Amino acid sequence: MTESQPFFPTKPIEDDPFEKFPPSLLSKMTTIALRNLQEIEHPSPLNRGKDAVKRLLKRPGDASIQDPLFWPAGLLLLGLVETGNSEAQNSARTYLQRHLHAGKAHPRRLHVDDALAMGAGLRLYQKEEERIGALEQQSPQEASRLSAISSLLHEGERFADILRKLPADAEGSLIYNPASGGDDIFADGCGMVSFFFSLLAACKGQDGSSYLSFAASQLTAFLQHGMDQRSGLPYHGYSLKKGAKQGIPGWSRAAGWLLMGYTEYLIACKKKNGRQSLPDEKLFLPYFQLLQSILNCQREDGALSWILCSSEGAVDTSGLSMLCYAIGRAEGEGLLAECPTLLPQQIFSLRHSLLPYIREDGLVSGALSACEDFAVHRQIYGSFPWGQGAALAAISLSC
Repeated sequence: MTESQPFFPTKPIEDDPFEKFPPSLLSKMTTIALRNLQEIEHPSPLNRGKDAVKRLLKRPGDASIQDPLFWPAGLLLLGLVETGNSEAQNSARTYLQRHLHAGKAHPRRLHVDDALAMGAGLRLYQKEEERIGALEQQSPQEASRLSAISSLLHEGERFADILRKLPADAEGSLIYNPASGGDDIFADGCGMVSFFFSLLAACKGQDGSSYLSFAASQLTAFLQHGMDQRSGLPYHGYSLKKGAKQGIPGWSRAAGWLLMGYTEYLIACKKKNGRQSLPDEKLFLPYFQLLQSILNCQREDGALSWILCSSEGAVDTSGLSMLCYAIGRAEGEGLLAECPTLLPQQIFSLRHSLLPYIREDGLVSGALSACEDFAVHRQIYGSFPWGQGAALAAISLSC
């Protein structure tokens, strides 16, 4: 349920609801995302105290306090970058540069999840590169501005070198939490890592083959070991040592992570190969099988429950928004044209189902709290940075 009256009334869906999204409301969403990012960077004494108590009790603490590039910040950064708002993008750039440079001066343990924030930086690089390329004929001075963001690409390459040296399982998939001593592979990690490496490959062009291959290896392994054969949906993860698939199959946020990385991989393949379709790409058909499996779970109201195969479960707006973002990227880059069985009305109804959770003040409600482990999902729904960032990113693609 929403926390206040929704901005949008329920009405028949005739076209893409994101294209008619009010700019003023998007601006309010952006303002809240900026505030959320500031709160991650400068946690209050109360939040620091709560984190300390949790850690003393050996309960999962707030990793964002120790790592300002952790995944909640990554989703906020992605949302700010996708808005096209220069102030928001400048804030994202400054945040990234500040913490990437701090990492050099004060080395800290890099987490797999940090790949999402760096991926947001590469999306910013792409956007700036496209804009400057279009303007340099009219204003040659603009071309010089590209050098101001080239550091994001250099940081991406440095980041990739570090990531590839992190502990991996027997097949080379990056272990999500190697400190535990296990070899658990999470959909979260697979999705974020493949998202980042695919974007880096796209930015590097013909020099990005090794990055694209690494992304493919992560996705291929998860598709082989981490999927539910009956539903076609991902488990939260798997372990080769245990020989087990782990977590709940069809958790919407896990599906969101996987689809985001998978989509970006195929986009990078298209850019590298320079052709309009990918019929020979071995990961092409499984992508649409996954996408169709997800959309087969749509409810009568067009939404997806937090557990996709559940028709009556609560909606997690963070997972829903991540899926909308991935589908929006696929649509924008022409991937969906390769799937004639996918109906536009399915996508429109999916997007429309998110709107009632956006309040008049721009706050996105209905996001599920952070997962604590495989199948540990405390049913706490509210306004969280990951819901705000993911919704902002998804809607901004169409605005």
